[in-house]
Amino acid sequence: MKQDMKLYLNFEPCHECNAMMTELSSSKMLFADAKTRADESAKFLRHLTYNHSEVVQAVMDDLPKQKRDQEPDFYQ
Repeated sequence: MKQDMKLYLNFEPCHECNAMMTELSSSKMLFADAKTRADESAKFLRHLTYNHSEVVQAVMDDLPKQKRDQEPDFYQ
C-alpha cells in the first residue's frame, strides 16, 4: 500500500518556488492524474535540492540517525 508523506518546511521560497507551489495547489493539479502530480512534485523537490541548500540541510538534520553499532563493520 502506497503511503503519502507530508513534509513541512520552514524556508524563504524564491520566485520560482512560489510559482511551482501555486501550480501544485491549483485546481488543475488537484484533479490531475497521479503520474502528473508525481512528476510535478518531483520537479519541485529537484528545485529545492539544487537551489536551496538550507532545505536539504534541515531535512538531513531531522532524519533519524542510524546507530553506529547497527552498521556492519567490514574492517573487524
